[in-house]
This record gives sequence, structure tokens and C-alpha cells, in this order.
Amino acid sequence: MSESLLARTERMIGALKDGRFVEGMEEFYADDVINEEPTGARTEGKATLIENEKQVIANVATYHGIDIKSFGVGSDDGNGNGVTFAEYKLTIDMKDGSRFNPDQVQVTRWEAGKAKHVTFYYNPQY
Repeated sequence: MSESLLARTERMIGALKDGRFVEGMEEFYADDVINEEPTGARTEGKATLIENEKQVIANVATYHGIDIKSFGVGSDDGNGNGVTFAEYKLTIDMKDGSRFNPDQVQVTRWEAGKAKHVTFYYNPQY
């Protein structure tokens, strides 16, 4: 694989920054990806994650974007396998009047250039 995992992570988070949530999942996630939230929620499969994301997006009033703090690589074997992280602040106003505004860390485990396991760390009260 010619693209480093750091570059892939930057492009994946760039899709998020641009509000291209579903498109980013389609491009970067493996078909059998696992997503874990700090609430304990665990979702398996790209198709399920995309459907869930569409439901969340339908309840968004205003997407203010993200403020990217940092990117990093824990490991990258040069073949699309390894671990990366991104730290950012997400700001979204929901139609119900609530605001989702956590400082968040996303840890991504990659296999063959696709996000295989994504874990989010943030305080769910924000």
C-alpha cells in the first residue's frame, strides 16, 4: 500500500470535518468493521453503521464541524495494517435542542488499508 496510515487517517478525519460522514465510512471502513462508543454501544458491519449514521444525521439541526487537535500513528507496517489515532472537538446541534460537543479521541485499527475496528473515547455527557 503506497499511502501511509497517517495519511489515510488525515483523509478519513477530513471527510468528517467536511461533513461527509457516510461518504467517509463508505471509503475507509471495512465491510466487517466494528465500532465502539464509550457508552458501551458496539456496532458491527459497515452497512449497519452507515444506516445508523443516516438516522443520526436526520436528527442534526446544525453541524458546526470539528476542530482537529492531533493525529498519530501507533504502528504502520507499510501494508495498510496498524493503529492510528485522531483527537478532535466535535460540535453538533441536534433538532431536539441538545448539543453534542465532546473532546474526542478516535483510535482506529487498520487491516489492508481499511478501518477494521474504531473506538471512540469521550465523555458521553457532552
